[in-house]
Amino acid sequence: MLMIAAVFLASVGPASNEVNAQDPPAEAPATDFVGIDGHYRAGRWTAVRFKPVDNAVLETTDGDGGVVVYEQSFLAGADGEQVFGYCVPGTEAAPLTIRTSAVSSTSDEKSDAGEVVLKTRFPETGTPAEGPAMIPDEMPWVVVFGDPMGIESIGANELLDRDASIAVTTVVQPESVPDHVLGFSGVDLIVVTGSGAKVLEELSTSQGAAIHDWVRGGGKLFLTLGGSAPKTFEASSWLTELLPKSVVSSSVVRMDPSGLETFANSQTRLKAFDGWRLPKTIGAGGIALSSVGETLIAGRTSRRIGLPLAARYTIGMGSVTIVSADLDASPFVDWPERLDLITKLTGDLLVEDRTETGSSFRLGGYSDLSGQVRRTLDRFSTKRNVSFSIIALIIASLIALVAPLDYLLVRRVLGNPLLGWATFPVVAVVMSVALVFAASPRSDAVDESGGQAASEGIEADASSDSLLRANAFEFLDIDASNQGGRLFHWAYVYSHPAQTVNVAAQRSPALNKLAKDVQYQVISPFGAPGRSMGGIQIDSWSSPLRVPVVGTNASDSESSTQTDFQLTSRVESLELAPRSSKSIAARMQFDTSVDAVPIERRRTSDSLQGRLVNPLDVDLLDSMLIYRNIVYLLPTRFPAGATVKDVDQLRQKNFRWQLSRQRALESSSQTEAWDVTRSDQPERLAEMLMFHEVVGGVDYTGLQNQILGHLDMTDLLTEEQCVLVGRCREPWLTFDVGVSGEGGDASSSTEAVPKGDTQTWVRVILPVKQVRR
Repeated sequence: MLMIAAVFLASVGPASNEVNAQDPPAEAPATDFVGIDGHYRAGRWTAVRFKPVDNAVLETTDGDGGVVVYEQSFLAGADGEQVFGYCVPGTEAAPLTIRTSAVSSTSDEKSDAGEVVLKTRFPETGTPAEGPAMIPDEMPWVVVFGDPMGIESIGANELLDRDASIAVTTVVQPESVPDHVLGFSGVDLIVVTGSGAKVLEELSTSQGAAIHDWVRGGGKLFLTLGGSAPKTFEASSWLTELLPKSVVSSSVVRMDPSGLETFANSQTRLKAFDGWRLPKTIGAGGIALSSVGETLIAGRTSRRIGLPLAARYTIGMGSVTIVSADLDASPFVDWPERLDLITKLTGDLLVEDRTETGSSFRLGGYSDLSGQVRRTLDRFSTKRNVSFSIIALIIASLIALVAPLDYLLVRRVLGNPLLGWATFPVVAVVMSVALVFAASPRSDAVDESGGQAASEGIEADASSDSLLRANAFEFLDIDASNQGGRLFHWAYVYSHPAQTVNVAAQRSPALNKLAKDVQYQVISPFGAPGRSMGGIQIDSWSSPLRVPVVGTNASDSESSTQTDFQLTSRVESLELAPRSSKSIAARMQFDTSVDAVPIERRRTSDSLQGRLVNPLDVDLLDSMLIYRNIVYLLPTRFPAGATVKDVDQLRQKNFRWQLSRQRALESSSQTEAWDVTRSDQPERLAEMLMFHEVVGGVDYTGLQNQILGHLDMTDLLTEEQCVLVGRCREPWLTFDVGVSGEGGDASSSTEAVPKGDTQTWVRVILPVKQVRR
């Protein structure tokens, strides 16, 4: 396997221009080499452009303020060709050091004493339209290939001196586009117009594949197809592979603009224009003609033949919205309602006024749903929860013992003040010993883990000895139609004593059987600073945390391109302070061979019928089948490969009512309010993460869902597919934690899977087939 470490900045000057990360000069070097044209999000995987160099690393800090070293080891480009490295900046303006890693002549171990190439910082939060900047989590991020069509001006007001509320990155130079799907982490929408064909044509195969994989993995693409559609398809082969064949093989037709005028409530007349012939999805009487796509705007040609003017297509776990017009060309350039048309087609993403979460932040200390998940995960049975009143009582008792009581005992009872030199240290030592015993792990939690291992006949592992614990939320999503899958695993690793550990992601046998071709599997520190998650615990450690980002050759061929490499990573030298925890997340995207049986639906009904088969090799607990706003409640245990003969016979409920725990009374209904301070309802919290917008989103929970918004499958509840949801007894992926031996010797480390509570959910997207009967 060919391993070439790659890193060096393309625009780096000579060594005399290096910048100190701790004290950058007034005129810092350009930072448009990070992210996409200098734009990035803190806490997300970010691309950095390089030129090949041996043993290169990226060094930055995570959300806790600790130093993290990302070792880049994957296939590099040709001589002089730029490549990309990937890291996770934890905060705004996090330091970035690019250097080589020295290799010992007596061993293969790498040290931090390499040659420093550049020291700088990631950009600060600013105005994205004015150059490189960090994009806050509450600001939508749109990447545009072509004309932004006024999206960059949403929310801007010159009179009020207010900047735009939407961050827009207009791609002008193709080299700024990442070559891996990780580089698009944090992007909310990609817009492609006819004027962007030139940039699309210059993208490499790996860059196009990265956008392709991003859409299939849950991204949103907005596409304008008019008379320039043939050039757009010719310039981007990845787009033709992404869209349905019926769309790609269509043709240009003269369209009547009246449908667009009505949809946008326009008082300005438009001229007829050249549009792309989108396939019909709805015929006369509302009968569906095709199982592909959903018509958003119905229109007609200049010859009065009905055709969609805008449609949305579900591609994998993402979606593509197509407008059958070149909105960046005449007659739409001067149309006042062009921006209104775009904002309506993109839903709530480009809305200027967003719901405030001030009251929720005051109650819970966070403004995002991920903050409540964080509070739930960071609860461990071994950790004694002591209220402030108890701490205040202990302090008062200590003061009383070493002052008034000691004085009365020595002066009044013993009558010798010199004995205070002996009683004072005795009292202090006794109190210290008592507090140390009080801070020890809860005996019932330790006995519970040890008793469970003994009852199952399992030898006690290192997790019991080292008092390591890990709580996790895990979501596995499978698209049975497009044979794709993704996994997100977020865990908090807790250690009672101080120790240094290595963390690696280990797939279960069931997941190895399910995932046929893994595109990437990476783990890294996870968290967002600021109001979103309520701030992150500040810890410091003496040695840097190491995250090797490794590319493995899938075909074992020396002629393979970078697209043949699967990125993997692990966490090394993680120093856990006493009674502390660390947030670590794993992401995985893969192809699968799951081929589920379609669910039937009558053309004249919104109810499902026919049989339902569990396509997985694991049992599903508390499972349910969701179709649009109807939920079919399955038995408590849905065995692997089991079949429900008739879905229509299952108990049905309104899905929105199911999530909000709404129940009908005699003359009204009652809804259970969402408590932002609760951290003892992991099952309901998981349901809210999976379908937050179904229940009303921030209007119901009072919390945004920006950090974990990619887990929300509300947009996938369309007419042409349904979602099978269930909880699994065993996790699909676990974190193997290796505890270093004496003196931090990694060679003598013992690996184990920490005990803890894991919420494991799986969602299978099933196609819905329309039948006449």
